[in-house]
Amino acid sequence: MEHNIKLESEIRTKYQITIPEEIRVKAKLAVGDKLLWQYDEVRDEIIVMPKPKSFADKLWGLGKELWIDEPSHDYVRKERENW
Repeated sequence: MEHNIKLESEIRTKYQITIPEEIRVKAKLAVGDKLLWQYDEVRDEIIVMPKPKSFADKLWGLGKELWIDEPSHDYVRKERENW
């Protein structure tokens, strides 16, 4: 199943673009929101994403699936024992 929406915009004379409405709605973008831009030289792709209002909130819980088989405090204890 395809989860990507592919639409196009035109770069105007001052290098301005309009974000298509369907993308704005799906990404919940509003006037004044900031975007982060990244260029992937290997894949020759431009990646644009909304800048989180709080990076801490955005990263909260990242990697939690790593601790399904072993509680994090057990892992840390084992690692410290190996020092």
